[in-house]
Formats: sequence, C-alpha cells, structure tokens
Amino acid sequence: MNIISVCGFCIASVIACKAVESDNREIKQLLVLAVSVLLFISAAGFISQLLSALSSLFDSAKISDVYIKIIFKCLGIAYISKFASDYCKDCGENTIASQVILVGKISVVVVSMPLLKAFTALVKGLIA
Repeated sequence: MNIISVCGFCIASVIACKAVESDNREIKQLLVLAVSVLLFISAAGFISQLLSALSSLFDSAKISDVYIKIIFKCLGIAYISKFASDYCKDCGENTIASQVILVGKISVVVVSMPLLKAFTALVKGLIA
C-alpha cells in the first residue's frame, strides 16, 4: 500500500466519520478504531522488510540480533501506547491517556535494560 492510497483512505474515512458523527457518536468511535487498526496492520506489513534491512546492517557491523529485537519491542510499545492514548483522548479520557503513556515509557525503560547494561560494560571497558 503506497502513501497516496493510505492518504486517500484516511481522507475518505474522515469524511465518513464526520458524516456519521452528528447522528451517532458511538458508531463514529467504532469507525475510527476500525480505520486505525487497519492502518496499523498495513504498516505492520513493512516490518519484515525493515527487519531484514536492519539485520543485514547489524550483521555487517557485527552487532547481536538481540539488540534488534529490543529496538523493535521498544518501537512496538511506543506505537501501541501512543495509539491507545490517542484513542482515550478522542473519547475524552485524558487522565487515562496520560497513564497509558506513563506505563508505555516505563515499559520501554524496562525492555531496554539489556542495552543499558551493554553500554555500561562498554564504557567500563574503555575506562579500564
């Protein structure tokens, strides 16, 4: 799916949401959620291409595949928490949206701890 078709789909979806919004807000929210999930799934299709490109790049630099997995976990957490937060904000629940972002940030820190450990070991090796 190229960017022009994605943008066209999004514009058509926004027009449909605006048309339905005055009659039934719940249907509009379901439509927004469905469109968002479809876009997320279409974007996830490109992950395999990105993963193979990063894998070859990391192989040439002799960096472990474990770090690629950590990077993708962090990206996944960030995107999913942002998606959930935006949806909560659209529903008018700003407090819940803020808490989702907080939990996402904490999760990224926890998942990235092996990177921090490797970095500190590298710094210790350079200093010693």
